[in-house]
Amino acid sequence: MTTSRIVIIGGGFAGIKCASTLRKQLPKNIFEIVLFNKENHMVFHPLLAEVVGASLSPEDVIAPLRQMLPGVHCRTEDVRNIDLSQNRIEYEGYDSSTRYLSYDHLVIACGGIVNLGTIPGMADHAFPIKTIGDAINLRAHIMQQFEKAEVCDDPLEKLRYLSFIVVGGGYSGVEVAGEINDLAKSSRRFFQNIEQEDISITLIHSQNQLLPEIGEELREFAYKKMQQAGIKVMLKSKVAVATPEGVGLSDGKSIMGATIVCTIGTKTAQIVEKLIVEKKNGRLVTKADMSLLDYNNVWAIGDCAQIINSFDNKLSPPTGQFAERQGRQVANNIVQSFLKKPTKPFYFRPLGQLCSLGGHQAVAEMFGLRMSGFLAWFLWRGVYLLKLPSWSRRVKAGFDWAWQLIFSKDLSHLKTNVTERISHAHYEAGDYIFRQGDPASYFYIIENGEAEVIKENGKAEIIAVLGQGAYFGEMALLNDNPRNASVRAKTGLEVIVMGRKIFKEISNSLGPLNHALLKSIDRRSTEVEATQGDPRISRAELVRF
Repeated sequence: MTTSRIVIIGGGFAGIKCASTLRKQLPKNIFEIVLFNKENHMVFHPLLAEVVGASLSPEDVIAPLRQMLPGVHCRTEDVRNIDLSQNRIEYEGYDSSTRYLSYDHLVIACGGIVNLGTIPGMADHAFPIKTIGDAINLRAHIMQQFEKAEVCDDPLEKLRYLSFIVVGGGYSGVEVAGEINDLAKSSRRFFQNIEQEDISITLIHSQNQLLPEIGEELREFAYKKMQQAGIKVMLKSKVAVATPEGVGLSDGKSIMGATIVCTIGTKTAQIVEKLIVEKKNGRLVTKADMSLLDYNNVWAIGDCAQIINSFDNKLSPPTGQFAERQGRQVANNIVQSFLKKPTKPFYFRPLGQLCSLGGHQAVAEMFGLRMSGFLAWFLWRGVYLLKLPSWSRRVKAGFDWAWQLIFSKDLSHLKTNVTERISHAHYEAGDYIFRQGDPASYFYIIENGEAEVIKENGKAEIIAVLGQGAYFGEMALLNDNPRNASVRAKTGLEVIVMGRKIFKEISNSLGPLNHALLKSIDRRSTEVEATQGDPRISRAELVRF
Protein backbone atom coordinates (compact mmCIF):
# COMPACT_ATOMS: atom_id res chain seq x y z
CA MET A 1 0.00 0.00 0.00
CA THR A 2 1.38 3.43 -0.99
CA THR A 3 2.03 5.83 1.89
CA SER A 4 1.56 9.58 1.53
CA ARG A 5 4.01 11.78 3.43
CA ILE A 6 3.24 15.18 4.93
CA VAL A 7 6.28 17.17 6.08
CA ILE A 8 5.92 20.06 8.54
CA ILE A 9 8.82 22.46 9.15
CA GLY A 10 8.54 24.19 12.53
CA GLY A 11 7.44 23.13 16.00
CA GLY A 12 5.69 26.28 17.20
CA PHE A 13 1.99 26.86 17.78
CA ALA A 14 1.11 26.57 14.09
CA GLY A 15 3.19 23.49 13.26
CA ILE A 16 2.13 21.53 16.34
CA LYS A 17 -1.57 22.22 15.90
CA CYS A 18 -1.31 21.22 12.24
CA ALA A 19 0.49 17.95 13.09
CA SER A 20 -1.90 16.98 15.90
CA THR A 21 -4.99 17.75 13.79
CA LEU A 22 -3.67 15.74 10.85
CA ARG A 23 -2.78 12.78 13.04
CA LYS A 24 -6.29 12.66 14.46
CA GLN A 25 -7.90 12.70 11.03
CA LEU A 26 -5.59 10.55 8.88
CA PRO A 27 -4.91 6.82 9.40
CA LYS A 28 -1.31 5.96 10.37
CA ASN A 29 -0.95 3.08 7.95
CA ILE A 30 -1.60 5.33 4.94
CA PHE A 31 -0.32 8.77 5.95
CA GLU A 32 3.11 9.53 7.43
CA ILE A 33 3.48 12.86 9.23
CA VAL A 34 7.02 14.18 9.78
CA LEU A 35 7.73 17.31 11.84
CA PHE A 36 11.16 19.00 11.77
CA ASN A 37 12.13 21.29 14.65
CA LYS A 38 15.66 22.14 15.82
CA GLU A 39 14.68 21.59 19.46
CA ASN A 40 12.90 18.50 20.67
CA HIS A 41 10.38 20.57 22.61
CA MET A 42 7.82 23.29 22.10
CA VAL A 43 8.34 26.63 23.87
CA PHE A 44 5.25 28.43 25.19
CA HIS A 45 6.55 31.88 24.25
CA PRO A 46 3.86 33.99 26.01
CA LEU A 47 5.25 32.86 29.38
CA LEU A 48 8.98 33.33 28.75
CA ALA A 49 8.86 36.61 30.67
CA GLU A 50 7.60 34.65 33.70
CA VAL A 51 10.76 32.54 33.54
CA VAL A 52 12.89 35.69 33.45
CA GLY A 53 11.14 37.02 36.54
CA ALA A 54 11.43 33.69 38.43
CA SER A 55 7.62 33.38 38.48
CA LEU A 56 7.84 30.04 36.66
CA SER A 57 10.44 27.34 36.29
CA PRO A 58 11.85 26.82 32.79
CA GLU A 59 10.34 23.32 32.67
CA ASP A 60 6.85 24.79 33.08
CA VAL A 61 6.88 26.51 29.68
CA ILE A 62 8.26 23.73 27.48
CA ALA A 63 6.77 20.40 26.40
CA PRO A 64 8.54 17.51 24.61
CA LEU A 65 7.25 17.16 21.06
CA ARG A 66 7.31 13.37 21.08
CA GLN A 67 5.01 13.28 24.09
CA MET A 68 2.71 15.91 22.64
CA LEU A 69 2.49 14.32 19.20
CA PRO A 70 2.17 10.52 19.44
CA GLY A 71 2.19 9.00 15.99
CA VAL A 72 4.13 11.91 14.46
CA HIS A 73 7.77 11.41 13.44
CA CYS A 74 9.59 14.23 15.25
CA ARG A 75 13.06 15.07 13.98
CA THR A 76 15.61 17.69 15.09
CA GLU A 77 17.78 17.87 11.95
CA ASP A 78 18.29 21.29 10.41
CA VAL A 79 16.31 21.81 7.19
CA ARG A 80 18.60 23.65 4.77
CA ASN A 81 16.59 23.99 1.60
CA ILE A 82 13.24 23.28 -0.05
CA ASP A 83 13.15 22.05 -3.65
CA LEU A 84 9.64 22.91 -4.78
CA SER A 85 10.16 21.51 -8.29
CA GLN A 86 11.24 18.08 -6.97
CA ASN A 87 8.83 17.97 -4.00
CA ARG A 88 11.61 17.34 -1.51
CA ILE A 89 13.49 19.02 1.33
CA GLU A 90 17.22 19.06 1.95
CA TYR A 91 18.39 18.61 5.54
CA GLU A 92 21.58 18.03 7.52
CA GLY A 93 21.77 14.43 8.69
CA TYR A 94 22.98 13.23 12.07
CA ASP A 95 26.46 12.74 10.56
CA SER A 96 26.48 16.27 9.03
CA SER A 97 25.90 14.87 5.56
CA THR A 98 23.34 16.35 3.19
CA ARG A 99 20.20 14.26 2.89
CA TYR A 100 16.85 14.55 1.14
CA LEU A 101 13.27 13.67 2.01
CA SER A 102 10.40 13.75 -0.47
CA TYR A 103 6.89 14.91 0.40
CA ASP A 104 3.38 14.80 -0.94
CA HIS A 105 2.39 17.87 1.03
CA LEU A 106 4.65 20.38 2.74
CA VAL A 107 3.69 22.82 5.51
CA ILE A 108 6.12 25.68 6.15
CA ALA A 109 5.66 26.90 9.73
CA CYS A 110 9.22 27.91 10.63
CA GLY A 111 8.40 31.43 11.85
CA GLY A 112 11.01 34.18 11.86
CA ILE A 113 14.37 34.44 13.57
CA VAL A 114 15.85 37.05 15.90
CA ASN A 115 17.72 39.84 14.14
CA LEU A 116 19.64 42.13 16.48
CA GLY A 117 21.91 43.34 13.72
CA THR A 118 19.74 46.29 12.69
CA ILE A 119 21.12 48.38 15.58
CA PRO A 120 24.91 48.65 15.96
CA GLY A 121 26.16 46.79 19.01
CA MET A 122 22.81 45.20 19.86
CA ALA A 123 23.88 41.70 18.80
CA ASP A 124 27.00 42.02 20.97
CA HIS A 125 25.57 43.52 24.14
CA ALA A 126 21.81 42.79 24.33
CA PHE A 127 19.82 39.79 25.50
CA PRO A 128 17.16 38.50 23.11
CA ILE A 129 14.07 36.78 24.50
CA LYS A 130 13.15 34.11 21.95
CA THR A 131 14.10 30.72 23.44
CA ILE A 132 14.00 29.08 26.85
CA GLY A 133 17.80 29.40 26.92
CA ASP A 134 17.47 33.17 26.44
CA ALA A 135 15.11 33.40 29.42
CA ILE A 136 17.33 31.29 31.68
CA ASN A 137 20.43 33.24 30.69
CA LEU A 138 18.77 36.61 31.29
CA ARG A 139 17.41 35.58 34.68
CA ALA A 140 20.87 34.40 35.80
CA HIS A 141 22.45 37.62 34.50
CA ILE A 142 19.99 39.81 36.44
CA MET A 143 20.80 38.06 39.71
CA GLN A 144 24.52 38.31 38.97
CA GLN A 145 24.14 42.08 38.63
CA PHE A 146 22.57 42.19 42.09
CA GLU A 147 25.43 40.13 43.51
CA LYS A 148 27.99 42.48 41.95
CA ALA A 149 26.14 45.59 43.13
CA GLU A 150 25.99 44.26 46.70
CA VAL A 151 29.78 44.35 47.02
CA CYS A 152 30.62 47.17 44.60
CA ASP A 153 32.44 50.12 46.20
CA ASP A 154 32.10 52.40 43.14
CA PRO A 155 28.75 54.28 43.38
CA LEU A 156 28.46 54.90 39.63
CA GLU A 157 29.33 51.32 38.74
CA LYS A 158 26.82 50.10 41.31
CA LEU A 159 24.07 52.12 39.63
CA ARG A 160 25.08 50.71 36.25
CA TYR A 161 24.80 47.15 37.56
CA LEU A 162 21.28 47.88 38.82
CA SER A 163 20.09 49.65 35.66
CA PHE A 164 18.03 47.50 33.29
CA ILE A 165 17.00 48.61 29.81
CA VAL A 166 14.24 46.96 27.75
CA VAL A 167 13.95 47.92 24.08
CA GLY A 168 10.50 47.55 22.51
CA GLY A 169 7.05 48.38 23.88
CA GLY A 170 5.04 45.49 22.43
CA TYR A 171 3.77 42.50 24.40
CA SER A 172 7.21 40.98 25.02
CA GLY A 173 8.84 44.26 26.05
CA VAL A 174 6.08 45.27 28.43
CA GLU A 175 5.87 41.85 30.08
CA VAL A 176 9.65 41.46 30.43
CA ALA A 177 9.99 44.95 31.94
CA GLY A 178 7.21 44.17 34.41
CA GLU A 179 8.77 40.84 35.42
CA ILE A 180 12.25 42.34 35.86
CA ASN A 181 10.72 45.06 38.03
CA ASP A 182 8.90 42.47 40.17
CA LEU A 183 12.05 40.36 40.50
CA ALA A 184 14.12 43.40 41.47
CA LYS A 185 11.62 44.54 44.09
CA SER A 186 11.21 41.11 45.65
CA SER A 187 14.98 40.51 45.65
CA ARG A 188 16.15 43.84 47.10
CA ARG A 189 15.16 43.13 50.70
CA PHE A 190 17.63 40.23 50.82
CA PHE A 191 20.59 42.51 50.03
CA GLN A 192 22.04 44.76 52.72
CA ASN A 193 23.68 47.36 50.48
CA ILE A 194 21.01 47.91 47.84
CA GLU A 195 18.29 50.53 48.22
CA GLN A 196 15.15 50.82 46.10
CA GLU A 197 16.34 54.10 44.59
CA ASP A 198 19.47 52.31 43.30
CA ILE A 199 17.37 50.18 40.93
CA SER A 200 16.30 51.49 37.55
CA ILE A 201 14.17 49.78 34.87
CA THR A 202 13.73 51.71 31.61
CA LEU A 203 11.39 50.70 28.79
CA ILE A 204 12.19 52.37 25.45
CA HIS A 205 9.62 52.39 22.64
CA SER A 206 9.85 54.14 19.29
CA GLN A 207 6.10 54.79 18.92
CA ASN A 208 3.97 57.29 20.80
CA GLN A 209 2.05 54.60 22.75
CA LEU A 210 2.75 51.18 24.23
CA LEU A 211 1.03 48.01 23.05
CA PRO A 212 -0.18 49.12 19.60
CA GLU A 213 -2.23 45.90 19.28
CA ILE A 214 -4.82 46.91 21.91
CA GLY A 215 -7.27 49.79 22.37
CA GLU A 216 -6.43 53.37 23.30
CA GLU A 217 -7.92 53.22 26.80
CA LEU A 218 -5.96 50.11 27.78
CA ARG A 219 -2.75 51.53 26.34
CA GLU A 220 -3.07 54.52 28.62
CA PHE A 221 -3.80 52.26 31.59
CA ALA A 222 -0.71 50.17 30.85
CA TYR A 223 1.44 53.30 30.55
CA LYS A 224 0.23 54.75 33.88
CA LYS A 225 0.49 51.46 35.79
CA MET A 226 4.04 50.85 34.62
CA GLN A 227 5.09 54.33 35.66
CA GLN A 228 3.40 53.89 39.04
CA ALA A 229 5.33 50.64 39.47
CA GLY A 230 8.58 52.57 39.08
CA ILE A 231 9.35 51.69 35.47
CA LYS A 232 10.58 54.62 33.39
CA VAL A 233 8.76 54.52 30.04
CA MET A 234 10.36 56.46 27.20
CA LEU A 235 8.03 56.85 24.21
CA LYS A 236 8.96 58.20 20.77
CA SER A 237 12.57 57.25 21.53
CA LYS A 238 14.65 55.23 19.12
CA VAL A 239 17.76 53.31 20.13
CA ALA A 240 20.66 54.02 17.77
CA VAL A 241 23.47 52.01 19.35
CA ALA A 242 24.15 49.54 22.17
CA THR A 243 27.43 49.39 24.11
CA PRO A 244 28.68 47.74 27.32
CA GLU A 245 27.75 50.97 29.13
CA GLY A 246 24.13 51.13 27.92
CA VAL A 247 22.32 52.49 24.86
CA GLY A 248 22.55 55.66 22.81
CA LEU A 249 19.40 57.20 21.39
CA SER A 250 18.92 58.78 17.99
CA ASP A 251 18.58 62.22 19.60
CA GLY A 252 22.08 61.94 21.09
CA LYS A 253 21.04 61.06 24.65
CA SER A 254 22.48 58.05 26.46
CA ILE A 255 20.90 55.65 28.95
CA MET A 256 23.27 53.87 31.32
CA GLY A 257 22.72 50.19 32.03
CA ALA A 258 24.62 46.92 32.35
CA THR A 259 21.63 44.92 31.13
CA ILE A 260 19.95 45.47 27.76
CA VAL A 261 17.01 43.33 26.68
CA CYS A 262 15.98 43.64 23.03
CA THR A 263 12.47 42.49 22.07
CA ILE A 264 12.46 43.98 18.57
CA GLY A 265 14.09 42.83 15.37
CA THR A 266 13.21 39.74 13.34
CA LYS A 267 14.25 38.53 9.93
CA THR A 268 13.18 35.93 7.45
CA ALA A 269 14.29 32.36 8.10
CA GLN A 270 16.97 31.28 5.66
CA ILE A 271 14.94 28.47 4.08
CA VAL A 272 12.13 30.94 3.37
CA GLU A 273 14.56 33.52 2.03
CA LYS A 274 15.94 30.98 -0.44
CA LEU A 275 12.54 30.15 -1.92
CA ILE A 276 11.94 31.77 -5.30
CA VAL A 277 8.27 32.53 -4.70
CA GLU A 278 6.31 35.70 -4.03
CA LYS A 279 6.98 37.30 -0.65
CA LYS A 280 5.89 40.50 1.03
CA ASN A 281 7.90 42.06 3.86
CA GLY A 282 9.88 38.82 4.03
CA ARG A 283 6.77 36.65 4.51
CA LEU A 284 5.39 34.08 2.08
CA VAL A 285 2.34 35.25 0.17
CA THR A 286 -0.43 32.66 0.21
CA LYS A 287 -3.79 32.10 -1.38
CA ALA A 288 -6.91 32.36 0.74
CA ASP A 289 -6.62 28.70 1.82
CA MET A 290 -2.97 29.25 2.92
CA SER A 291 -1.39 27.34 0.03
CA LEU A 292 1.46 29.04 -1.83
CA LEU A 293 0.76 30.76 -5.11
CA ASP A 294 1.23 28.26 -7.99
CA TYR A 295 1.60 25.31 -5.57
CA ASN A 296 -1.39 23.29 -4.37
CA ASN A 297 0.62 20.96 -2.14
CA VAL A 298 2.77 23.54 -0.31
CA TRP A 299 1.28 25.55 2.54
CA ALA A 300 2.60 28.35 4.76
CA ILE A 301 1.30 29.28 8.22
CA GLY A 302 2.40 31.23 11.28
CA ASP A 303 4.83 34.14 11.41
CA CYS A 304 6.54 33.22 8.13
CA ALA A 305 3.34 33.64 6.10
CA GLN A 306 1.34 36.62 4.83
CA ILE A 307 -2.20 35.34 5.49
CA ILE A 308 -5.36 37.38 5.03
CA ASN A 309 -8.09 36.64 7.56
CA SER A 310 -11.37 36.37 5.64
CA PHE A 311 -13.23 37.40 8.80
CA ASP A 312 -12.20 41.04 8.34
CA ASN A 313 -9.95 40.89 5.23
CA LYS A 314 -7.00 42.06 7.33
CA LEU A 315 -3.52 40.63 7.61
CA SER A 316 -3.27 38.04 10.38
CA PRO A 317 -1.02 39.26 13.24
CA PRO A 318 1.91 37.09 14.40
CA THR A 319 0.26 35.86 17.61
CA GLY A 320 -0.21 32.42 19.10
CA GLN A 321 -3.99 32.33 18.81
CA PHE A 322 -3.84 33.05 15.07
CA ALA A 323 -1.03 30.55 14.53
CA GLU A 324 -3.01 27.78 16.23
CA ARG A 325 -6.12 28.42 14.15
CA GLN A 326 -4.05 28.56 10.97
CA GLY A 327 -2.48 25.21 11.86
CA ARG A 328 -5.87 23.60 12.43
CA GLN A 329 -7.39 25.09 9.27
CA VAL A 330 -4.49 24.15 7.02
CA ALA A 331 -4.65 20.57 8.36
CA ASN A 332 -8.33 20.44 7.46
CA ASN A 333 -7.52 21.81 4.01
CA ILE A 334 -4.87 19.14 3.44
CA VAL A 335 -7.40 16.45 4.36
CA GLN A 336 -9.88 18.04 1.96
CA SER A 337 -7.31 18.00 -0.83
CA PHE A 338 -6.70 14.28 -0.31
CA LEU A 339 -10.45 13.74 -0.53
CA LYS A 340 -10.58 15.86 -3.73
CA LYS A 341 -12.90 18.32 -2.01
CA PRO A 342 -12.65 22.14 -2.08
CA THR A 343 -10.52 23.83 0.57
CA LYS A 344 -11.65 26.74 2.72
CA PRO A 345 -10.13 30.19 3.24
CA PHE A 346 -8.67 31.05 6.60
CA TYR A 347 -11.39 32.50 8.84
CA PHE A 348 -10.95 33.37 12.50
CA ARG A 349 -12.71 35.80 14.79
CA PRO A 350 -10.11 36.93 17.37
CA LEU A 351 -10.93 36.08 20.96
CA GLY A 352 -9.08 39.05 22.47
CA GLN A 353 -5.73 40.25 23.75
CA LEU A 354 -4.00 39.85 27.12
CA CYS A 355 -0.86 41.45 28.49
CA SER A 356 0.65 41.26 31.98
CA LEU A 357 2.19 44.44 33.42
CA GLY A 358 3.74 42.90 36.55
CA GLY A 359 2.70 43.56 40.12
CA HIS A 360 -0.57 41.60 39.75
CA GLN A 361 -1.72 44.05 37.06
CA ALA A 362 -2.69 43.35 33.45
CA VAL A 363 -4.78 44.65 30.57
CA ALA A 364 -7.24 42.53 28.60
CA GLU A 365 -9.69 42.73 25.71
CA MET A 366 -11.89 39.64 25.57
CA PHE A 367 -15.03 39.15 23.48
CA GLY A 368 -15.43 42.90 23.12
CA LEU A 369 -14.99 43.60 26.82
CA ARG A 370 -12.08 45.60 28.22
CA MET A 371 -10.57 44.94 31.62
CA SER A 372 -7.58 46.17 33.54
CA GLY A 373 -5.96 45.75 36.92
CA PHE A 374 -6.05 42.67 39.16
CA LEU A 375 -9.10 41.11 37.49
CA ALA A 376 -7.39 41.26 34.10
CA TRP A 377 -4.24 39.77 35.63
CA PHE A 378 -6.23 36.89 37.15
CA LEU A 379 -7.90 36.28 33.78
CA TRP A 380 -4.52 36.44 32.04
CA ARG A 381 -3.08 33.72 34.26
CA GLY A 382 -6.20 31.57 33.98
CA VAL A 383 -6.28 31.72 30.18
CA TYR A 384 -2.59 30.95 29.75
CA LEU A 385 -2.74 28.19 32.35
CA LEU A 386 -5.40 26.42 30.27
CA LYS A 387 -3.43 27.03 27.08
CA LEU A 388 -0.31 25.24 28.31
CA PRO A 389 0.22 22.18 26.12
CA SER A 390 -0.29 19.40 28.71
CA TRP A 391 -2.00 18.80 32.03
CA SER A 392 1.32 18.07 33.70
CA ARG A 393 2.56 21.53 32.71
CA ARG A 394 -0.69 23.14 33.86
CA VAL A 395 -0.44 21.55 37.29
CA LYS A 396 3.23 22.54 37.69
CA ALA A 397 2.67 26.13 36.55
CA GLY A 398 -0.42 26.49 38.74
CA PHE A 399 1.51 25.20 41.75
CA ASP A 400 4.40 27.61 41.09
CA TRP A 401 2.03 30.58 40.85
CA ALA A 402 0.17 29.55 44.01
CA TRP A 403 3.48 29.03 45.85
CA GLN A 404 4.52 32.61 45.16
CA LEU A 405 1.36 33.99 46.72
CA ILE A 406 2.80 32.74 50.02
CA PHE A 407 6.57 32.54 49.62
CA SER A 408 9.17 34.79 48.02
CA LYS A 409 10.73 34.18 44.62
CA ASP A 410 13.72 31.90 44.24
CA LEU A 411 16.85 34.06 43.97
CA SER A 412 19.24 31.27 43.02
CA HIS A 413 20.78 31.22 39.58
CA LEU A 414 23.00 28.86 37.68
CA LYS A 415 26.50 30.25 37.38
CA THR A 416 28.28 27.85 35.07
CA ASN A 417 31.79 28.11 33.68
CA VAL A 418 30.97 28.45 30.02
CA THR A 419 33.66 27.50 27.53
CA GLU A 420 35.31 30.67 26.30
CA ARG A 421 34.97 31.57 22.66
CA ILE A 422 35.93 34.23 20.19
CA SER A 423 33.25 36.92 19.98
CA HIS A 424 32.69 40.46 18.75
CA ALA A 425 31.97 43.73 20.55
CA HIS A 426 30.95 47.25 19.56
CA TYR A 427 32.00 50.45 21.34
CA GLU A 428 30.98 54.03 20.69
CA ALA A 429 33.44 56.90 20.66
CA GLY A 430 34.47 57.67 24.25
CA ASP A 431 33.67 54.18 25.63
CA TYR A 432 36.49 52.50 27.56
CA ILE A 433 37.42 48.97 26.53
CA PHE A 434 39.40 48.68 29.75
CA ARG A 435 41.07 51.02 32.22
CA GLN A 436 44.56 51.19 33.64
CA GLY A 437 44.83 48.90 36.66
CA ASP A 438 42.00 46.58 35.54
CA PRO A 439 42.72 42.84 35.65
CA ALA A 440 43.58 41.35 32.26
CA SER A 441 40.82 39.15 30.91
CA TYR A 442 40.65 39.60 27.14
CA PHE A 443 42.73 40.01 23.99
CA TYR A 444 41.40 42.36 21.30
CA ILE A 445 41.77 42.77 17.53
CA ILE A 446 40.39 45.88 15.83
CA GLU A 447 38.08 45.15 12.88
CA ASN A 448 36.94 48.71 12.21
CA GLY A 449 37.55 52.12 13.77
CA GLU A 450 40.28 53.52 15.99
CA ALA A 451 41.23 53.19 19.66
CA GLU A 452 43.28 55.49 21.87
CA VAL A 453 45.90 54.24 24.35
CA ILE A 454 45.90 56.41 27.49
CA LYS A 455 48.48 56.55 30.29
CA GLU A 456 47.30 57.73 33.69
CA ASN A 457 50.34 59.40 35.29
CA GLY A 458 48.72 62.12 37.33
CA LYS A 459 46.97 63.25 34.20
CA ALA A 460 45.58 61.34 31.26
CA GLU A 461 47.81 61.33 28.18
CA ILE A 462 46.97 59.84 24.83
CA ILE A 463 50.16 58.03 23.86
CA ALA A 464 49.02 56.02 20.85
CA VAL A 465 46.23 55.51 18.38
CA LEU A 466 45.51 51.99 17.09
CA GLY A 467 43.71 51.38 13.80
CA GLN A 468 42.17 48.59 11.80
CA GLY A 469 44.13 45.32 12.06
CA ALA A 470 45.96 46.33 15.23
CA TYR A 471 45.60 44.24 18.37
CA PHE A 472 46.08 44.97 22.04
CA GLY A 473 45.89 43.48 25.51
CA GLU A 474 48.33 40.62 24.92
CA MET A 475 51.17 41.64 27.23
CA ALA A 476 49.10 41.82 30.41
CA LEU A 477 47.65 38.40 29.56
CA LEU A 478 51.04 36.83 28.86
CA ASN A 479 52.58 38.23 32.04
CA ASP A 480 49.49 37.96 34.29
CA ASN A 481 49.76 41.65 35.15
CA PRO A 482 47.07 44.32 35.52
CA ARG A 483 46.58 46.69 32.59
CA ASN A 484 49.24 49.41 32.64
CA ALA A 485 47.30 51.68 30.31
CA SER A 486 43.70 52.43 29.40
CA VAL A 487 42.18 51.87 25.95
CA ARG A 488 39.29 54.02 24.79
CA ALA A 489 37.35 54.06 21.52
CA LYS A 490 38.34 57.12 19.48
CA THR A 491 35.63 56.42 16.89
CA GLY A 492 32.90 53.84 16.60
CA LEU A 493 34.86 50.64 17.22
CA GLU A 494 34.32 47.00 16.23
CA VAL A 495 36.67 44.47 17.86
CA ILE A 496 37.19 40.72 17.97
CA VAL A 497 37.37 39.59 21.60
CA MET A 498 39.27 36.51 22.78
CA GLY A 499 39.07 35.31 26.39
CA ARG A 500 42.11 34.76 28.61
CA LYS A 501 41.92 30.95 28.59
CA ILE A 502 41.52 30.50 24.86
CA PHE A 503 44.24 33.10 24.17
CA LYS A 504 46.70 31.30 26.44
CA GLU A 505 45.79 27.88 25.10
CA ILE A 506 46.36 29.00 21.53
CA SER A 507 49.61 30.82 22.26
CA ASN A 508 50.99 27.93 24.36
CA SER A 509 49.88 25.22 21.95
CA LEU A 510 51.45 26.90 18.95
CA GLY A 511 54.78 27.14 20.71
CA PRO A 512 56.54 29.97 18.84
CA LEU A 513 53.46 32.21 19.09
CA ASN A 514 54.60 33.73 22.41
CA HIS A 515 57.88 34.78 20.83
CA ALA A 516 56.12 35.84 17.65
CA LEU A 517 53.76 38.08 19.61
CA LEU A 518 56.66 39.89 21.25
CA LYS A 519 58.46 40.34 17.95
CA SER A 520 55.30 41.46 16.20
CA ILE A 521 54.92 44.32 18.69
CA ASP A 522 57.94 45.98 17.11
CA ARG A 523 56.87 44.98 13.62
CA ARG A 524 53.39 46.41 13.94
CA SER A 525 54.65 49.62 15.53
CA THR A 526 54.44 51.18 12.09
CA GLU A 527 50.67 50.91 12.41
CA VAL A 528 50.65 52.79 15.71
CA GLU A 529 50.52 56.56 15.68
CA ALA A 530 52.04 58.03 18.85
CA THR A 531 50.22 61.30 19.30
CA GLN A 532 51.41 62.38 22.76
CA GLY A 533 53.54 61.22 25.64
CA ASP A 534 57.18 60.95 26.60
CA PRO A 535 59.36 60.66 23.47
CA ARG A 536 61.71 58.37 25.42
CA ILE A 537 58.96 55.69 25.51
CA SER A 538 59.59 53.22 22.70
CA ARG A 539 56.77 52.29 20.36
CA ALA A 540 57.06 48.72 21.59
CA GLU A 541 56.36 49.89 25.14
CA LEU A 542 53.29 51.84 24.01
CA VAL A 543 51.39 48.69 23.24
CA ARG A 544 52.49 46.55 26.18
CA PHE A 545 49.30 46.70 28.24
